[in-house]
Amino acid sequence: MLRKLTAARFLALLMILAFPALARGQVLADRVPDDTILYVGWTGVEAPGPGFKGSNLEAILKSSNLPQVFDQFIPALLDMAARQDKNSAEGVRIFRAVAGPMWRHPSAIAFAGIDMAGPNGPMPKFVLISKAGKEAPALKQQIDALLAQAGQPPVPVHVVQQGDIVAVAVGYATADAALPGGAGGGNAKSLAKDASFIKALAQVDKNAVITGYVDVEKLLATIDQIVPMAGQEAQVAWPTIRDSLGIAGVKQIIWSEGFDGKDWGERAFMAAPAPRKGLIGSLLEAKPLTDDILKTIPQSSTLAGAGHFDLNGFVTTLRTAVASLDPDTARQVDQAFGQVNQLIGMDVQKDLLANFGDEWAYYTDPATAGVGMMGLTLVNRPADAAKLEAALTRLENLANQMSAQHMKQGQDPMLRIRQVKMAGATIHFLGSPAISPAWTIQDGNLYAGLYPEAVAAAVAQGGGNGHSILDNRAFVAIRQHLGAKSATSVQFMDLPKLAPYTYPGWQMMSRLAGLGDLFGVPAPVMILPPLKELMPHLSAAGQAAWGEADGLHMRSVSPFPGSEALGTDPDAMSVGQEAMAISVLLPALNSARDRANRVKSASNLRQIGLGAIMYANNQRDGSFPKDEATMLKNEDLTLEVFINPRTTTQLPHGLTPEQQQAWVAQHSDYVWNGAGKKNNMPADEPLAWEKPEGAREGLNILYGDCHVEWKPMGEAMEIIRKAQAKKNGAGGNL
Repeated sequence: MLRKLTAARFLALLMILAFPALARGQVLADRVPDDTILYVGWTGVEAPGPGFKGSNLEAILKSSNLPQVFDQFIPALLDMAARQDKNSAEGVRIFRAVAGPMWRHPSAIAFAGIDMAGPNGPMPKFVLISKAGKEAPALKQQIDALLAQAGQPPVPVHVVQQGDIVAVAVGYATADAALPGGAGGGNAKSLAKDASFIKALAQVDKNAVITGYVDVEKLLATIDQIVPMAGQEAQVAWPTIRDSLGIAGVKQIIWSEGFDGKDWGERAFMAAPAPRKGLIGSLLEAKPLTDDILKTIPQSSTLAGAGHFDLNGFVTTLRTAVASLDPDTARQVDQAFGQVNQLIGMDVQKDLLANFGDEWAYYTDPATAGVGMMGLTLVNRPADAAKLEAALTRLENLANQMSAQHMKQGQDPMLRIRQVKMAGATIHFLGSPAISPAWTIQDGNLYAGLYPEAVAAAVAQGGGNGHSILDNRAFVAIRQHLGAKSATSVQFMDLPKLAPYTYPGWQMMSRLAGLGDLFGVPAPVMILPPLKELMPHLSAAGQAAWGEADGLHMRSVSPFPGSEALGTDPDAMSVGQEAMAISVLLPALNSARDRANRVKSASNLRQIGLGAIMYANNQRDGSFPKDEATMLKNEDLTLEVFINPRTTTQLPHGLTPEQQQAWVAQHSDYVWNGAGKKNNMPADEPLAWEKPEGAREGLNILYGDCHVEWKPMGEAMEIIRKAQAKKNGAGGNL
């Protein structure tokens, strides 16, 4: 029997093994085995490479307190947490002892699959390795001590030191089997000599700060071994899932991050040679973006992007995949589509989805709808603009018809879609608070945004009529630098223009570190560089992807790691999220408030009914009072009872009793129908009701036995009409 680990100690072991995967290349690839499936290597922050000198990143670190945050402030917070919480002390100690050296020095982690013939069953194989320099002996000692504390792990774990290298091998019979090369090293071949890795590495930066690699062929082979253990159903479904997605055609994935001159560059490559199938195949077969879609993006845009997405093709592929997995489910899906088609009177795929184009663009432009995500504009180049507009309008009319029917039934009204003529276009928009999603089709383009004004401004900019992003020097330079002339997708962010707007929000966010002051760990006074020192090191950021015969390529460039965050304002995003929430919740809140007011009004009518009964009981013939003023005078009723909370009627103050009676006679929100009636009147005959003026959904009605019912407006008005006809026009004026 294996000795069981406590949850805390097993978590400690996982932290030893997993933390480096969170860190930020080809580093130590010669010391991990060639059967590696997943590899991540980084140079360490103490020696990030020759590109660091003179880079934007170096300048940012020098002009900010970010190094102090990571070197002093965060460790101090961890030490404080360890002192205050004994349960976290062990985890903090592991973090400080192990993660620190591995963050500072060249390190790597590798996953080499699962040994299905392990003595205790399937056994995962990991290698964790760090070129820790002078810290190597101390690092090995710390790991040995931690493992001794944790007790016997469920898998073999070997900790070895070879010179300044410390390695942890998990799932191997011996450390030599996991560590190729080196003094006393094993006989295993290294990943650095693997032909597939070498070929993939040629597509990215060989001297990167960070490199990640996945051998998809080996990963799929490992999954093929594991799937039978999950049962017959999984064994049958897995090949279909694999082929539908097209991942069987993917060989390797590799990415790298490092210095690109003064900037920071990223490269990625997915090896998937033609012919290709499934979803991945459709992604890689996309054609280069046309200038037509890029011309819909204004020249002054500060955030923009464009790419391919075939809505109809995506749905078709999914339906095919479902059909291959489970024919019964596929029939249910087809039946659901059929029901929807019958309801809306058209074929969703043929009449709607197929008429969207597969080229999409988005942007925020100060001249169109301002800076920020709330001004985002979406553009599509429809395959057939006229048919798409007809389909969308049909859906709009159907939605409004359903809303109208909903209202007629006395239920809470649904939001309605309205139309307005702006910028020479008919703009359709949802009449909702806070945000009003809108769209229009003009000059062969579909424009959509969160507000009608934004859509109108986008139309006014003109699809190709004015200067476009193709005339933007920063965009053209980025596109040329990335080699993205034939890109299938592009992204652009003009950070020098965006940062002055977003900097205050990020400055506020950085001050959250001030929470440390509340616990006796003073935060650095200034974490971000001053804006004046930040601006000289900002330039436009961009990304591009394109498919070739060998697979999918991606490149990006930015001033320094994480600089893209300056393209979004966290404060503005919060406002946008709140506006979105308000837009969604306000109708519900209004509905809840109205329901509460209905209940309060019904209570008022019951009190009026009880007052009338008490008055009638004191009369010899059981007659009801002739009007509400009489009830106010003779019964224990307050002025508030005669005010309907569903109206805007204000409670008068400072009135004498006589003035109150006169006010009720003239301004009561309820119609009294009891004049000339007695307390033996039929229980189902209306005695009083809310005034209909200003009401839409329905009315509360008081009946002869003093119960109150809510009636939809149409039914309520018919009941009132009959009640008044029965009185032959006497009393109870509407």
